[in-house]
Amino acid sequence: MPRSVAIVFDDDYSSSLERVAFHTPVWMTDTPANRAAAEEAWRAATEWPHISVTLFRPLGWDALLAQISLHLRYDVVEAIGTPLTSEAGRALEAAGFVRVEETPTGFRARR
Repeated sequence: MPRSVAIVFDDDYSSSLERVAFHTPVWMTDTPANRAAAEEAWRAATEWPHISVTLFRPLGWDALLAQISLHLRYDVVEAIGTPLTSEAGRALEAAGFVRVEETPTGFRARR
């Protein structure tokens, strides 16, 4: 089974975070709304320890993927709230992702 990570760039992902974080680790931009949602998820993780939410400040794709790789092993990136840019494509290719497809909310990359 592929291991996924959701990388969220929406400034307010609070209405969707619980649903996504229950199934996959989530890394999302550190905004006031996202921080409040993350704090709720961290409290829920005391009962559901598989919930993993990490906040990040905007980084380039190379640095972001490197940071995530320090914490997780993953084969699928689900990018939410951002288009597939040439920078993202290059970084994903360098990290070994060979299939990238756009989605209604961003894009998905697979190794």
